[in-house]
Amino acid sequence: MEQQIDAPTRIDHPGECLSLLEGLCQPGGASLLFSAQPGQPHPVLLMDVEHGERLVIDITAVPELAGRIERNDPFHLCGQVDGAMLRTPSLTVLERLDVPERVQFSCAYPQWLDLLHRRGSFRAELRSDMLVQVELHPESAEQPLLGRLANLSLGGCLVELPANQAVRIDGPQQLDLLVLNFPGGQRLAVGARICHIRNEPDWQSLRFGCEFVGINGEQERRLWLYVREIEREKARTSHDSSRVLQPSALFAQRTPLVQSPPIARHSLPGSSIGRRLGRVAAYLDTQLIRLRLGGVIDSKQLSQHSDLLLGLLAEDRDALLFAVQSQPGEPQLVQHGIAIAVRLADLAQARGLPRQAVKAIVASALVHDLGKVLLPTELRRARHLDAGQRQSFGAHVGLLRERLEGCKWLAAPVMDAVIGSINERLDGSGYPRAVPGERIGELARMAAVVDVVDAMGRPRADRPAQSIDSIYRHLLGSAGQFDPQWSQNYIRHFGLIPVGSLVRFSSGQLAWVRRLDREGQVTQVQLASSHEFPPQAAGALVGAGELASLGRIEGVLVVET
Repeated sequence: MEQQIDAPTRIDHPGECLSLLEGLCQPGGASLLFSAQPGQPHPVLLMDVEHGERLVIDITAVPELAGRIERNDPFHLCGQVDGAMLRTPSLTVLERLDVPERVQFSCAYPQWLDLLHRRGSFRAELRSDMLVQVELHPESAEQPLLGRLANLSLGGCLVELPANQAVRIDGPQQLDLLVLNFPGGQRLAVGARICHIRNEPDWQSLRFGCEFVGINGEQERRLWLYVREIEREKARTSHDSSRVLQPSALFAQRTPLVQSPPIARHSLPGSSIGRRLGRVAAYLDTQLIRLRLGGVIDSKQLSQHSDLLLGLLAEDRDALLFAVQSQPGEPQLVQHGIAIAVRLADLAQARGLPRQAVKAIVASALVHDLGKVLLPTELRRARHLDAGQRQSFGAHVGLLRERLEGCKWLAAPVMDAVIGSINERLDGSGYPRAVPGERIGELARMAAVVDVVDAMGRPRADRPAQSIDSIYRHLLGSAGQFDPQWSQNYIRHFGLIPVGSLVRFSSGQLAWVRRLDREGQVTQVQLASSHEFPPQAAGALVGAGELASLGRIEGVLVVET
């Protein structure tokens, strides 16, 4: 990048000129320079700015300048305004004002101003209504992350991402690409790296400071143009003026553009349950980010969202079981935690556990895997773990427990079972303590079964998602690791073909299982046209009386999420 230099910008919009001149009215804001001595500024006061009419300059602190001004020696004003140097053209003196004990002059109002920015350090701040989409392309990511531009300079930019996008960024890192997309259709792709991260007060969004890398001369020229046009667009609407400044070409929208980052959550078409479940996912997104930034689990919010989930379960159990099948766009840790919480709560309620105990189970399940974000990146991304790595991996349990110390309402025995022992196995092969079966309690045994069923049904880096038939066979064939009684309880409770399964009928029709009867038989399906979840369009619901027209169920398919 070229050396930083002062680059003057001619400002002639009346509203912007007024705003800048008012900035010079602060004490110490203005200096007077004679053209014959440009290196000798004199401290003066800009007493008044009468828009379009005149300026009133007070030189009482340097009265010896009066003679030169009255002789019409050329002079101008300058000063710092919002981090930039402002300079007027040569001013025309109208008259000396008769003000007791003051030396003041009235000058003609300037028609333009020069604004000099230090190019390399000046940042143009965007208002909230100046929507510029930014694509961040992390290394090896399949899809870009979408945010909005908060400020821009020659050296980098600040990008605001909603929590469900920000959660996918581990920390400072090199990007494959950063792309600016302006409403006017202009697009600039540059190399960049994320240098710092800071949260907004509500934790619903984060701001990422990005440094540009490998900028060439043409890219620098365009970036400086964009910086200046952002400032110009802000000035265009900052003051009422009789003169209308044309919108910047960058912001004169020509093509449909995403007007804000995709904050809305994925949900099932027309599903109130799915939309409200998105609030739980949003909460977990923010907790992942808080943990990465050194924070702790928000105890009050954990309690509230556990209550929300229990309310959804009471409102429509089958709709909730269907919705937790997949929440596209959410991290696997978030999807998995929600699914475990819902199914554990359903099993616990069916066995008559008191509500406060069920709530503690839900809360523990929601966060049980979040400690994994505190592990080293290479350990989290490893496809296969050796013995040493496996032992290190188990540290996520203790790391999370440290961040839950503020959750005093959460019963310790429940946390021990759901968070501390969900990954233990009856044969002692589990983690983090590798305890034998006789030391694993009933709640931990139940949680282990629920956990493995959901985990096997989701794709991982080293294997695809498994079918429910394969999962059940694995469960029943692993009596040495999983409690056979709880394996059978799970299958009886949720059915051989659980809610959320994608089935193929003998007629060839695909359908999602929406409801089962008390015996676990399918009583309602939603017609589907593909393997994708969630359905892109709401298919017709077919009830028990019409299922025969679809034929018999020939198979349960693996869902593509």
